[in-house]
Amino acid sequence: MQSWRGWRTRKLAEQRSLRILFFVSSILFVLVAVWAVWNEEKTRRPWKAYQQEFNRLEYEQVARGLAEERSKLNTPDVRATLAKLQADLKAAQGRLVGPESAKAQQLLAQRESEYAAMNMKAQFLKSELDEALYWVEHAIQEKKDTTQPRAKAAAIEKQLQGVTAQADRLNAQAEEARGIVKRFQGDVDAIQGRIEELNAPVINLERRLESIRARSPEIKQIVVEGLATNEFKEPILTVDRCATCHLAIDRPGFEQVKQPFRTHSYREVLLGNHQIARFGCTACHQGQGPTLDVDAAHGEVPHWNRPLLRGDFVQTSCRKCHADKKEFALAPVYSRGRQMVEERGCFGCHSMPGFEKVPKVGPDLTRIANKVDPSWLVRWIKKPREYLPKTKMPHFELSDDDALSIAAYLLRASQPMPELQGTFQALASAERGKEIVSKVGCLGCHRIPGIEAQTPPSGAPSATSPVQALTAQFAPPPLPEDQDFAPDLSNISGKVNADWLFAWVKNPKQFRPTTRMPNLRLSDDEARAVTAFLMTLGQKQRVAGLEQEVKKAQRVAAGERLIRKRGCFGCHDVKGFETSEKIAPDLSNFGQKRLLELFFGEAVQVKQTWQDYTFWKLKNPRIYATERVEQLMPNFGFTDEEAKTLRVYLKSLSVERVQPQFQRGLSDEELAIQNGRTLVKRYNCNGCHVIEGQGGAIAAFYANETRIPPPLEVGMMHEGEKVQATWLYQFLGRPIPLRPWLDVRMPTFGLSIEESTALTKYFAVMGKQHVPYEYVSVGEPSHELMKAGRLLMSKDYFDCFTCHQQGEKKPEGPPESWAPDLSLAKRRLRPIWIGKWLKDPQKIQPGTKMPSYYPDGPGDILEGKEDRQIQAITEYLMRLGEN
Repeated sequence: MQSWRGWRTRKLAEQRSLRILFFVSSILFVLVAVWAVWNEEKTRRPWKAYQQEFNRLEYEQVARGLAEERSKLNTPDVRATLAKLQADLKAAQGRLVGPESAKAQQLLAQRESEYAAMNMKAQFLKSELDEALYWVEHAIQEKKDTTQPRAKAAAIEKQLQGVTAQADRLNAQAEEARGIVKRFQGDVDAIQGRIEELNAPVINLERRLESIRARSPEIKQIVVEGLATNEFKEPILTVDRCATCHLAIDRPGFEQVKQPFRTHSYREVLLGNHQIARFGCTACHQGQGPTLDVDAAHGEVPHWNRPLLRGDFVQTSCRKCHADKKEFALAPVYSRGRQMVEERGCFGCHSMPGFEKVPKVGPDLTRIANKVDPSWLVRWIKKPREYLPKTKMPHFELSDDDALSIAAYLLRASQPMPELQGTFQALASAERGKEIVSKVGCLGCHRIPGIEAQTPPSGAPSATSPVQALTAQFAPPPLPEDQDFAPDLSNISGKVNADWLFAWVKNPKQFRPTTRMPNLRLSDDEARAVTAFLMTLGQKQRVAGLEQEVKKAQRVAAGERLIRKRGCFGCHDVKGFETSEKIAPDLSNFGQKRLLELFFGEAVQVKQTWQDYTFWKLKNPRIYATERVEQLMPNFGFTDEEAKTLRVYLKSLSVERVQPQFQRGLSDEELAIQNGRTLVKRYNCNGCHVIEGQGGAIAAFYANETRIPPPLEVGMMHEGEKVQATWLYQFLGRPIPLRPWLDVRMPTFGLSIEESTALTKYFAVMGKQHVPYEYVSVGEPSHELMKAGRLLMSKDYFDCFTCHQQGEKKPEGPPESWAPDLSLAKRRLRPIWIGKWLKDPQKIQPGTKMPSYYPDGPGDILEGKEDRQIQAITEYLMRLGEN
């Protein structure tokens, strides 16, 4: 009995335990199920919430638009229009079912029935005619008499012609009746179309609301084919699901909405040329395309080397497909960064793709001993910014001893000067030299103390000047104090020797064939005066005993080692280092370097990211130096903004290349423009001329606008459209005076054939002249036109030669009122441009002194026909000077 009770107690305990276990298991199952659903819907699929939020946002936007459209429909004018249309519709529908419409329908039925009967009769007669013609042919074959068969066929044919004419008449009557019936229905359709047109915006928006309400969450993915490659350089398929959250990326109307629902910036331009279906998103923005978690999709997770490019860094992706292009209008930071590399000469020490043929940025040092004072040279090497605060020469943080040793080698290795023509004379007038410097064009590149920007004289008219009128829509030229294309000459006397300076201003390329300094074709007297003036700027600060110290052999040997170590030959031509290799790491793949490849040294204050490492490497390279690792990179004195700009370009450096079908080369026109812009920057053409709306800073030094160089490429003014390409090519090589009243001289730059050709093509393409080299043929002269042209340009009419020079014949009046030599028009100007200029010179060059004679030209020449008169002047100009 006791054993039975014990067994029963154990059974009850086991049952209670099972019930408790079942209850707990049920609770756990419910909790796990709830968690699984929550995790699936909320944690693992956050994109659903984004789509729901976007649907709400779009619904609200559409609802607002619907309310606006409904309010427009409710305006009194629209209501009155709709009411009138409804009344017209009711009347038209009444007419459609009215007696006139019924009568027209009956008439149409009658006409169609009559036509059908007559047409059937015609078809039968055609069959009978075919049979009769058969018997005619049969009689001919059987060599029987064909008179009776032919008569029968002729009778049937005559009858058929009559029936056909009746059928055509009945058909025309049926078409007329059908047109009357259609007019009744057409009136109804036209009024209904107008009503639907007024209601269409509301109906369309209502349908959009319905579609938004019915929209279900879905993953949106794009399969990109061939853009990416695997480890074996084979094209592969990639998947982007970015549009799952970025739902409005290619839809207008969401430009001001927060991310991820904002429309892509410059959508029409960027996505118009880079269709999402072909390029996807990660090709430009990086990130992890297939994932749907926000952080993972942005690539901001461990072990992913391609995180989302944010801010200006997204501009770096342009280089993947556009490796040959230097500037991008929509990637200004990248473009400026690339320009900084070219200006600062980073490629002198580092191997960088795209800069293999760019010339060195520093001056030739192979004849330095004849040029500079040894004491100045030592100070310059040690602290260049103490002499030129805006110099591009970096600071190497050298000791006094190192600077002295480098100067010693440069002076010892210096080559002798070439044979000079003429010599400097100390008695030359410095005042005349200052006057020459202030006039001939030196101020287009150099800043010189004592020669300040001019202001218009008191009482001068306040009208907009030609330059101001042309450049009003563009950024203003830099202030004179901000110009730093060429060295500031404030202390030039403390640097150079007078004899060298005289020879240099006479012919710079005699000393350095690759120099950008042009030849202003100064006479010996002018060069002496300029040298005398420049030698008053600053004074030499010689160090006692220095000239003997730099001659020591151990100094020279130490200097050679330092130059080889520091890589001075990367920017300068140095005797003895013609074949030396670059000293710094290859940067071809720097943008893709991983953190483990970057040396942070002991700079614990620098955040461990590629961006922070690069920023501080540019700002202060020595921050990463340690006792064991020396940092040779000099300090360029970059501002924070400059360092960030250059960092953007460095981020673009990658050996990764897209497949050929995605690569975008430059067209002939684009290449011509790019090469031309490069040369315009290299030779600082913008210092004097306004080109593409920029430049012309030299104008600040001339109070009289007539004394400044002309604009070349701005607004409707296109030099390539104006002048013949062959003339421009020759002019760039050997300039000749075109405007004798100008003191500013067009320099002789000593351009190579390739450079002259590139600039000629550039201006031709900018002027929409797609065939830059042409022979201008004007045909046989018309006696009538030649006579009219001569008369129009005479004193009796336009009196052109009062202002324009004609060969050696100068105009009357002061030089400020003179105009270009017209005897050069035949070889210089394009005839088509002459016609455009004569029609409206102010349109082409606002503010020009050239008066407008058309419309309202003289009515007594060529019957007052203005086009003929312009043609006559053009014909005369293109033969001016001929017998």
